[in-house]
Amino acid sequence: MKRNLYLLLPLFLMLTGTAAYSADPTSSSDYYRAAYLKKFYDTDAKTITITKEIQDLLANDIYYKKGTPINKTLLDKNPFFKGLFEDPGAMGGGNLPAGFSKGITALGNVDVTKFANAIADLMIDRAKQELTVAFFNRFKKLSDKYPEFQLMFPKTSDNLRNLLSFTYPQMLPKLRDGFFDDLQQVTYNLEAVLELPKYQTLMENFPEVPAAIACVKLMHEIEDGASPDKVIVDIDQAISDIEGKPFYTNASDGFKNLVATVHFAKIFSESLSSTTPSRSWVTPTELKTMFADDITTKLYFGLLYSEVQLKNLTYHIGGQTETLCSWMDNKANSLLLLENKLSQFIALTEKVQKSRDDIAAKRAAGTKLAPDDYFNYINVAIDAADYTFSVVKVFDQSLQADEYLTIVRKSNNLYKDIYTKKYTAAVTDAIDIIDNVQILTKDRSGSFTKSTITGALDYKKASDQLFSYVDKIRPYVIFIGNVVDADSEDDIKAALDNAILPVGSSSIKKNTRNNLSVQSYLGAYYSIYNGNPTALRAWSDKFGVYGPIGLSYTPGFLSWGNYGSMSVFGSVFDLGAIIDYKLQKDPSVATSTDPAKTTNSTKNYSINLGQIFSPGLHAVYGFGANLPLSLGFGMQYGPGLSKIDNTGTITVNNPSIRWNFFLAVDLPFFTIANKVRTK
Repeated sequence: MKRNLYLLLPLFLMLTGTAAYSADPTSSSDYYRAAYLKKFYDTDAKTITITKEIQDLLANDIYYKKGTPINKTLLDKNPFFKGLFEDPGAMGGGNLPAGFSKGITALGNVDVTKFANAIADLMIDRAKQELTVAFFNRFKKLSDKYPEFQLMFPKTSDNLRNLLSFTYPQMLPKLRDGFFDDLQQVTYNLEAVLELPKYQTLMENFPEVPAAIACVKLMHEIEDGASPDKVIVDIDQAISDIEGKPFYTNASDGFKNLVATVHFAKIFSESLSSTTPSRSWVTPTELKTMFADDITTKLYFGLLYSEVQLKNLTYHIGGQTETLCSWMDNKANSLLLLENKLSQFIALTEKVQKSRDDIAAKRAAGTKLAPDDYFNYINVAIDAADYTFSVVKVFDQSLQADEYLTIVRKSNNLYKDIYTKKYTAAVTDAIDIIDNVQILTKDRSGSFTKSTITGALDYKKASDQLFSYVDKIRPYVIFIGNVVDADSEDDIKAALDNAILPVGSSSIKKNTRNNLSVQSYLGAYYSIYNGNPTALRAWSDKFGVYGPIGLSYTPGFLSWGNYGSMSVFGSVFDLGAIIDYKLQKDPSVATSTDPAKTTNSTKNYSINLGQIFSPGLHAVYGFGANLPLSLGFGMQYGPGLSKIDNTGTITVNNPSIRWNFFLAVDLPFFTIANKVRTK
């Protein structure tokens, strides 16, 4: 009979337009308890007399400790209850049961003509292959050096170890398969990294580390079909367990704020839990019904306030402590703002409910579930769980910049990224989780005593090792994500281009202690002396196109950050004539099939390696403010290639010496060695 009454609750709400209440309010959420209290409201006196039922309902270790005398003086201290309750003239009613509470060379064999043309366009395919192999060799060395990487990406590490057994065309597809398999398991593999023996001192002294592992693990509950309200409860329980550990005395203020926020998220979620077995939270209709009655709404927020007060949730801001209740006091008259937060949350929970109902309906009908069915549920479930951690910000904007929720949010984002197949974002989030752990465990020795930290000499070393790992692997794991995300061959080539040396790499030499790189420049020169004035354009002109390739060295004392850098550049080849031809060639040749359409004309020509050989030496200033421009001066010998005309005919002269200035875009191809300058 009681079950039938519960099933009739929504109908009763619609018929009466007033908030319904559970037959057993102590086993309900704040939402239903508020509706229950409303029935005692005297519309004439505009108060609620404190009866025995109300005494037992409030003094239940949820709002107030058992046995606490519930009276007007006590309840008036609650900003939402103030003026609503009156002391009784008579007590009555029976006892009610207690309530309950509810988760990434062969240059010598290269055809010289193709090589020269491709470099003029920045790189030919084979040259990129050579650079790619060099990149993967460095990738392999990194994998061998860091056991952390082998744990996070086991199949990738195995493929890298067998790299030389693949020909180039086979290599990338094989690696891509390994990348994909590893990314599917990265949330499981991530926790293994933080559990390595070298990081045990962090595990034993910093609650941030076990918290990160727990949050990542708990996200898997959603995959197994758990509702987000259960995941919120489990995260709260994991955080509560960490609070009970001896090393909690080492927790930073930020982590303590995280603990308070997680506890509030659980209280907030359970305050809106539904009595309907198939639902986690109340419906939008039920919430709207509560908002239609100011008294019931105030009662709800009063109950929520009492729970927070009993838990004594405290925040540490700017060296000061402040309770969450003190912030709630300031918002007691801003019911519209608070109601809006509740409405947004319930709107999210409805998406969760609909997705669960759709899955249940398909299963009942024998319909095979598609991956998108699960992906949709996981997405909306994580959104709902994550929202509970943001509600606390409505009480004080100083929490807007709270960076200590990163571990929880990145764990949510990581899992969501994998199930929405956003792999670049997934590996970035995975690395950010580790990075955040390192940031939260960095040297805080000033706040420790010998009695509160185990292995004080080792923990800083472990933190530094974690930082080194994150710093070294970040570009490689982003490359892994880019390759798996790639939808076409062009996308994969773009990922390789970015990984080999990304756009913006000209700034590296401006922030270095020593840098040696394969370097090119693309721009214009001004010649002040030419030893062969009979040579044709692209070598003898006063002005012309400049396209050298060679080695660049920047010492640390000539690396000035925002003020630029000075480098010594030794050219080996010069593709100026080829670039000049590509800029001058006729772009408007009619096609044979349609005279109205035009296409670029490209003529066949052959170039020998010796014809572009052009040794030289220049002093080069790289502009500051991260501008990818350089100004250089020096001498150059050669090249034999002087000109390519519109017919594709090449002109070769005897090489000569030329002194010139140049202004060009700085285009590093490949860093051979670099030491980053740190503050």
